[in-house]
Amino acid sequence: MARPATAAVRFLTGEREPVRLATTASILLHRLQTIDGVPAEVGDRVLVKDQADPTQNGIYTVSEGEWFRAADARTARTLQKGTTVHTQVGTINAGRVFEFSADAPVVGRDAIAFAPFVPPDIAEVVGAVVTLRVETQVPKHATEASAGQAAASASTSAANAGQTAADVASTAANLAGAQAARDASLYGKGIFPTTAAAVGFWCGWL
Repeated sequence: MARPATAAVRFLTGEREPVRLATTASILLHRLQTIDGVPAEVGDRVLVKDQADPTQNGIYTVSEGEWFRAADARTARTLQKGTTVHTQVGTINAGRVFEFSADAPVVGRDAIAFAPFVPPDIAEVVGAVVTLRVETQVPKHATEASAGQAAASASTSAANAGQTAADVASTAANLAGAQAARDASLYGKGIFPTTAAAVGFWCGWL
């Protein structure tokens, strides 16, 4: 069975002693109060991470009076980016691990920020998924563009075909009209282009 990590080991590995609770909203840093659905008790370690004034964030020890910063999280060195802390109980934060995300903040002057800790192996998987998603979007967009171009070409071809048919019909009508006009002119002069035309003309007068 593994032995619990000592304070020295935690310090060297960038891990802080666990906190009992972690906030879910900005709070007053004094007196006993309920944190994440659990009543805080004197001496509890609380990860305060949601203050309206982010310079107040950090790890505190609960008191009936003013809360004070925990001994292992009072200096820039103990709040280094990448330092982690585990939360023990709470309605929302029980079992969660948070990571300091500010670079060596000066306590009381600089904003102190936290983010959910993502183990390196999971981070690599997430990165691979994001990369794959980006890579697959490229051929997808290219395929969609090609399909769009093909559809546009088909539409243009259909339009051209319709225009060609209309042109043929118009030309035929014009030729028929011209032929009729020519025949009428010849008939008026007693000239018939064909025997059938002459017979038809005279039959119409009988």
